[in-house]
Amino acid sequence: MSKLQKIKLAPGVKENMLKPEFWLADNKKNEVMTKKEINEFNKIIFEKAKEKGKEEEFCELSNYPDIITDKNLYSLMEDYSLPEKIKEKDYYNKNSKKISKKEKKELIKKTNLENIKKNIEVDFGIIVKRANVRSFPSSEIYAKSPETIDQDILQLTALSVGTSCAILHSSSDENWYFIQAKRYRGWVKRDKIAITENKKEALTYFDTERFLVVTESRVETEPNPFDRQISNILFQMGDKIPLVKNEDLPDSIPENNGQAQSPEGAYVIWLPVKGEKEKVKFKKALIARSNDLNEGYLSYTRENLVKQAYKLLGERYGWGGLYKRRDCSRFIMDVYRTVGIQIPRDAGFPQEEISAGKIYEFNGDLKNRREVLDKLEAGDPIYMKGHVMMYLGKEKGEHYLIHSGSGYGKYDKNGEYKAITVHGVFVMKAEQLMKSSENTYLESFKLAKKFLLEN
Repeated sequence: MSKLQKIKLAPGVKENMLKPEFWLADNKKNEVMTKKEINEFNKIIFEKAKEKGKEEEFCELSNYPDIITDKNLYSLMEDYSLPEKIKEKDYYNKNSKKISKKEKKELIKKTNLENIKKNIEVDFGIIVKRANVRSFPSSEIYAKSPETIDQDILQLTALSVGTSCAILHSSSDENWYFIQAKRYRGWVKRDKIAITENKKEALTYFDTERFLVVTESRVETEPNPFDRQISNILFQMGDKIPLVKNEDLPDSIPENNGQAQSPEGAYVIWLPVKGEKEKVKFKKALIARSNDLNEGYLSYTRENLVKQAYKLLGERYGWGGLYKRRDCSRFIMDVYRTVGIQIPRDAGFPQEEISAGKIYEFNGDLKNRREVLDKLEAGDPIYMKGHVMMYLGKEKGEHYLIHSGSGYGKYDKNGEYKAITVHGVFVMKAEQLMKSSENTYLESFKLAKKFLLEN
């Protein structure tokens, strides 16, 4: 009988490097910031967003107005959601067929721009099921080419259960809302949102002393044949889930039902669901203790960052959160959410410029760039144009990373350059050739950050 299946590795990566322990030498258990310092760090991010005029990139809804103007709404839509964004370009659907002008026209009509009021009364709500955020009110794939249908340009991100949002506009068919959440704005399916009485109710779901944090890639609530609203609800790494107080623990859910599941071996949590007239109500649900969960945030240590990153190893790349997976920036964001750090969603300006922390710029030749890498520690993010990675460490003069990426390049036995497709989370050298050119990743690095309070 043959040995275990051969492991495919990027050049220079050894099998033992696929375990987080390989990178966890001395001092990785030291706390980088305390809980108090993390709270201060998160406040600084919000202040930086305001200073740079990008409050919508990291929006504190507690300050959101009760009324906005049509001009306010148009300004929120102009980055992704106005007709000119899709009107003149060619796009392809899930069957790799070109989307017609008629289809685009119908989609633009659904945005209901002609019915925007001059002064808009803002409603508030809570996400009750993991929800895709779209640039237009449609679930149809809009890809830039027939070969890239896994990169749907209408997909912006995905929001977790419990996320509060401001509801600003409705599609013409009334099946979609245009919303502003803490980290994003865009179109969300109406059935994924429950309406709250007011802003305060939308914001208090997470206002609880005891809560769980999801510390594996994804978990779901236990199935409940008597209440589908609380069955198989998906959570992902970094999601916060309020716990029911000890004095309110039920004997079973539903109670007084001989076939219902009891909390033995399970946590009892609160879930937001849609009640009458789409109003939010909160129900108790169960999530198995065998899942990888932590009561409260993990300590912010290098060890925890690396261990969390490795729990996503081998998962498919998910553009904007497609396939219940992660792209490069969501990979970084979710790992850091487990320790309580709330960075913006996207690579580029949001994470590079809005996030607080110490910046290390890459300039000059390879020698200078390697000297910058030597200043980094495991878990630090490294940014290049349109992409972000996590630094792991140095081994025999080579620097290593883990990231959710498209792939890399290498030379074959004949010395010919070859592009290698990965489209997943993998480990590689910083000095590895890029998939799209014969330059190395290291040559394309722009800056690195340490998420900590600067002295």
